[in-house]
Amino acid sequence: YFIQSNLRNYQHVAHTMGEVTVWSPLACIKNPQIELNVALVILNSSLSEIQDKLKSLWKTAKFHICADGGANRLHHLFSSEKGFVPEYIAGDLDSVFKDVLLHYEKQGAKIAKFNDQNSTDFEKCLKLITKHEKITGDQFDVIYVLGSHGGRLDQSLAILNTLYKHTKTSETPLFLIAEDTLTFVLPPGRHKIYVNTGLEGSFCGLIPVGGSCRAISTTGLAYNLNKHHLVFGNQISSNNSFDGSDFVTVDTTDYILWTMSTL
Repeated sequence: YFIQSNLRNYQHVAHTMGEVTVWSPLACIKNPQIELNVALVILNSSLSEIQDKLKSLWKTAKFHICADGGANRLHHLFSSEKGFVPEYIAGDLDSVFKDVLLHYEKQGAKIAKFNDQNSTDFEKCLKLITKHEKITGDQFDVIYVLGSHGGRLDQSLAILNTLYKHTKTSETPLFLIAEDTLTFVLPPGRHKIYVNTGLEGSFCGLIPVGGSCRAISTTGLAYNLNKHHLVFGNQISSNNSFDGSDFVTVDTTDYILWTMSTL
């Protein structure tokens, strides 16, 4: 259900080829004109170092949501520029400034307040995306989340927990983008990840989530795994790098978090 073209994998973010899932997670940044239905979520974290990525993804996205205080971050950077108005500001709204809320309301942004304290603002945004899909019948091809790492460790772990839960229950790819990192979860199975856009950095890692990864094998890395068992308390794969190939392959028995640096 993702578009392919002859532009060397820059016209899709994920598709299946037989039993292999092929990923190009940086495709939407490499090619802002990509014809995909993209949802963009902005969290309450610094965006200063990823302004270029934000501008590129904002242009590509069809649906933009600020998670509570994420509206403050957007306003701080782009209040004087036209076109940077989210469709929604969502959350329990305990962080967004009143003047920022009023600023975006006047420009047509809708406010979705959730009083549920058993879910994070990030989760509330994902619920809103699902609701929008059901109401409109408009299925998103991919969700990008900006400002997703850094700051408090407990909040960063909560974000990763939401990413993991989403991947287990939804077929829509979700990518987390922070200052110099892109992260997503690979389901059990065989995967091919393109790392030839020119936007990749130097490091990558494979981290078990939700339990142990009983066996994982890779190609395309400086230090490949061969049926390795990864689990907290023993071994995880961190500070790895690429071997110069156009893609990395991963064959995993269990859910695994893929993270890599970006330029």
